[in-house]
Amino acid sequence: MNRDSLLNNFMKLNHTQGIVFLLTASLFSGALLWALLGQAQTTPEPTTGYPDDDVRLFIESPVQLSTNANIGAIRGWAVHPDYAMTHVDMYVDGEFSFSVPVGGQRMDVEDAFPEYSDSIYSGYNQTVNWKNFQSGYHFLEVRAFTELGGYNSAYQEFCVTRFTKEFISDPAEIKLWQTQRFHVWSDRIVFEGLEVEGRRWNMELSWVTATQSFEITQTTAYEFIDEYTEYECVPEE
Repeated sequence: MNRDSLLNNFMKLNHTQGIVFLLTASLFSGALLWALLGQAQTTPEPTTGYPDDDVRLFIESPVQLSTNANIGAIRGWAVHPDYAMTHVDMYVDGEFSFSVPVGGQRMDVEDAFPEYSDSIYSGYNQTVNWKNFQSGYHFLEVRAFTELGGYNSAYQEFCVTRFTKEFISDPAEIKLWQTQRFHVWSDRIVFEGLEVEGRRWNMELSWVTATQSFEITQTTAYEFIDEYTEYECVPEE
């Protein structure tokens, strides 16, 4: 083997090891976050109020029509020109799920709405284990309330895809070295034949702007795919 061939093989090996390390961090960092933070506070029933079209709010995560496959968040911001925002109620598929306070520091929102009341403290965030949801599409409503009870809503449709268990606590169940093939497809790294919980999967790792991190964005039953393959999130059969 000549010098150039040795160098190419060395570079490929280091590239592979780097991707495997990145995947391992993605798989377990979410689990650690979930264990440390736990569930945000909830209320037994949704808040009542009156519609107020002056409330402006935005859902940053989950992204519209995105696929979510691990521990993530429902997050965004809400402002009003005259009144402070207090909290948001979150509904998934029409059912009340969470109520969390508004108050996270958001300098970017303050820059965009400097005249709005307390716009620098406009962020909200709810940690969510997407694997608790059924696979398939879901509909999210976030309803943001002012201190006087006025509210407005924002909506998002998203998809959930998941491994078999809701929480994988044993690292031995994830066998990265069993991956049959990996390649770059569009803006994603695709792992084909990854073994998790004794089954083989195809899995995508993508950059998610809202969380500024690489996350698992798709898991499907193992099959050979290429750059021409198209598929969407569908419920498990």
